[in-house]
Amino acid sequence: MRNSTKILTAATAMLLAIPFTSALAQRRRGLVDVSPSSDRHGFWLNAGAGAGIENYRFDTGDWHEDQTSPSLWLGLGGTVNRHLRLGGEFNLWVHEHTDIASGLGVTETLGSAMLTGQIYPSRTLGFFIKGGLGISRSGSDISGPGGSVGETGFAGLAGVGYEIQLSRSVFLSPVISGLWHTSGDRNEPDGKLHERVWTIGVGVTVQPDRW
Repeated sequence: MRNSTKILTAATAMLLAIPFTSALAQRRRGLVDVSPSSDRHGFWLNAGAGAGIENYRFDTGDWHEDQTSPSLWLGLGGTVNRHLRLGGEFNLWVHEHTDIASGLGVTETLGSAMLTGQIYPSRTLGFFIKGGLGISRSGSDISGPGGSVGETGFAGLAGVGYEIQLSRSVFLSPVISGLWHTSGDRNEPDGKLHERVWTIGVGVTVQPDRW
């Protein structure tokens, strides 16, 4: 009788332990394998286009009249944590027109390659602040004997945007940003060249790790 009581007690304890063990295993799997769909993590790729408002000046002059033309960008990188992304970005502003004096076609460009960072103040919201530093080139290509001219200098980028989730791994990203270019030598007759492009556009961000 005493042995039967011991066996019954042990069996009851085992039966009571099964739900607890199962729940603990499920909890561990959840912590390791499952992350909320709003989490930012892993590799990311962003491409976008918009309207770029450009103007420029030299040290000795005023800002020239604004010119509005297409502005494009492509960025990629990794996610440090839910509040910070780091990567690289290429920007290109292109303006085509006909020179009144010569009648030749002219393509003006401002391109840049930069290291960038995006800060997300909120863990759950898509708002972000963007910044970057790198190199840039401002140039003009003339369809004729004039050839091409350009200057390489330093670039800075600042902007804000918001990520709107379309699916688990795809986001729509409206952005407002400013790109600044500086090149040349202040000892030249006109001084340094200062050029800027304000862009209002929309990008698409993809996080392949969340597929």
